[in-house]
Amino acid sequence: MKKKLFLFAIICIFSVTGCACSGKKGSHTPVSEENGAKASGSLNTGQAQSPDISQIRSICELATLECYYHNVAISTKEKGAGLPHIWEKEREFWIEYSGVAKLGINISKVSMKIDGRFITITVPKAELLGLSDYTFSKDSYISEDDGINKNPITPENQTEAVNAAQEDIKKKFAEDDAMLVRAQDRAKNLIENYINQLGQISETDYQIKWVYEDNLPENKGK
Repeated sequence: MKKKLFLFAIICIFSVTGCACSGKKGSHTPVSEENGAKASGSLNTGQAQSPDISQIRSICELATLECYYHNVAISTKEKGAGLPHIWEKEREFWIEYSGVAKLGINISKVSMKIDGRFITITVPKAELLGLSDYTFSKDSYISEDDGINKNPITPENQTEAVNAAQEDIKKKFAEDDAMLVRAQDRAKNLIENYINQLGQISETDYQIKWVYEDNLPENKGK
């Protein structure tokens, strides 16, 4: 079965702040647009007097970049070979669907060391955390089966096409350094905000040193 995959559009928002991205077929170039926050990005520190690693990991978990993508899997079911498949027709079909991709930090890889007012925080490269919430459109298309010998499009054929499209999406997100850096930087900014709040409460001028476990080209030299 031949397959052609087209990524139509991606819309991305941080779980704690808004941004939008859109792309042409085969691309997903981000276009920034602040559109409101689900949360303010500041944390209720209460009476805490020093940074806490569990709180920092919670912040990284909050700083997830959610990408709502719209995709179309286009596939061709070829006619079978041999006498039993004589007069079958090649058939085309496409399946339109939407889903959610989550980019963020693996919180188990986040660590912190405190030496007085000096804090060293290690953060990994952001990564694709998963795909979910698939919704299939009624606009999907299957060509007419008007051959003398039928060549049906089976549910297995459709599942195979969607699975191939999903693998293509995973690769695109995993290789999108700009988006991954954006997710990483958002987590870093929220951590800084949290530590600065604690510093104001305790009147401590904390100094943060960042260590990047998995350096992207944009991180080198920092």
